[in-house]
Amino acid sequence: MAILKPGQKAAYGICRFGTSIFMSVTTLAAIWIYDNVFGLAGYPYLNSAAAAVGKIIIAFSSFIFGYISDIIPGNKINRRKFFIWTGAPMLALSFVMIFIPHLFISPGSTWSVFAWYLIWNSMFNLFYGYLLTPYQSWMAEVTTEDDRVGMSGIQNFTNLFSNLLGFGFVFMMPSLLGLEKGEALSGTSSTIMIVAVLVFAVIEVLFFLPALLMIKEEKVERKQRNILREFKVVLKNRNYVIWFMAQGVYSMGLTLITALVLDFATDILMFTDFIRTVVFGLLVFGTIMFCFLFWIPISKRIGKKWSIIISFLFLGAVLPFSLIFKVIPIGTLTFEYIGYLWAFLLGVGLSGPFLFPYAIIADIADKDERDTKESRAGMYTGFNSIPLNIFQAIALLLVGFLNNELFTFRLYLLGPIAGIFIVASIFIILLGNFDPFMKKNGTKIFESITKESTENQTQSEGG
Repeated sequence: MAILKPGQKAAYGICRFGTSIFMSVTTLAAIWIYDNVFGLAGYPYLNSAAAAVGKIIIAFSSFIFGYISDIIPGNKINRRKFFIWTGAPMLALSFVMIFIPHLFISPGSTWSVFAWYLIWNSMFNLFYGYLLTPYQSWMAEVTTEDDRVGMSGIQNFTNLFSNLLGFGFVFMMPSLLGLEKGEALSGTSSTIMIVAVLVFAVIEVLFFLPALLMIKEEKVERKQRNILREFKVVLKNRNYVIWFMAQGVYSMGLTLITALVLDFATDILMFTDFIRTVVFGLLVFGTIMFCFLFWIPISKRIGKKWSIIISFLFLGAVLPFSLIFKVIPIGTLTFEYIGYLWAFLLGVGLSGPFLFPYAIIADIADKDERDTKESRAGMYTGFNSIPLNIFQAIALLLVGFLNNELFTFRLYLLGPIAGIFIVASIFIILLGNFDPFMKKNGTKIFESITKESTENQTQSEGG
């Protein structure tokens, strides 16, 4: 296993800059713009159906291309790099096409608009799995166990900074494009949209180039693989099964939060002006990034498992306080300041689930490779997306309920409902071992504490 230099680590970690902008913009803006600009406002179920199909496609594309990137020969072509070289431009193309249907079809044709969104959103999700799963699988092969939390931190700094840019663009979109609800893109607004999505597309491709050019992919001896055997191997890995079940459960809570946090800020906290909304977003996402600095040394001391449990306990305690805004008088400074405080505390709790998943999957895949002498990081990374996206699709049904304007109490329940899934996942996480290399590093603190306590009790009983 190669040891990356600092520049190479940075090159690998920044790859997700463009793809994270893509995902934040499509998640937050695609449904909105197809409702309000491209003519699907009277057909909300068509819009949600196209989005749901994308979730199913990304689940299986991640698994399929992760598996293929494991088994193709590494001595003739770079097996992970091949998917990055080809996937980055295809993902960029599909992203651009989602936002420019008005250049090719009539916005007045509902079924043409629906078909366009369905096709290109599906292609976007297909190439997202095609590109990101081999890329993320590469992490287990180019990093050591000591580097992974730090590498995950670089990735998540990149993700969150790009999400801030995507979030800012989405929030500014109506005023930036000069649009009112139901108004079609034309003239200046159309040009702004085209330029924006093209700039994002170029950024996405460019940010993969440093890693492709600076990091050498080592040759891996390939053996004939049977996909059914691979299934059995990964599903017999107890810690892996426990992890993807736990991640699926807590991702339902995270899906609710990320999908509705902007609605909560504008509809409940009344942060409708640009400055207050941006401050709210910076407090959430900026706090998440700042907390990474603390989690990296803490996780090396107590492990990723206990670090993520602590963050979930904190998050589970903070989320229900969304109900407090029902009783505080709206428009007061107290209301506003508590809103900012809640955003800050939310960011502290969310920092754990944003930071650790990449490192946990990489550790599980690395441990398996050391035990079996076979590399299947793509299988571990890809298969994980199937249950994860199924859980997230289920959560989207709750998003529809919580965002239904017929229920006046709806968004106040965001915190308690999301908190149920977060806390429930803790009981699953407790069953697994997600720090397979800690004993080797001599930092398994909780085991040593338990052992010391047991020995003291034995001596006491013996005496």
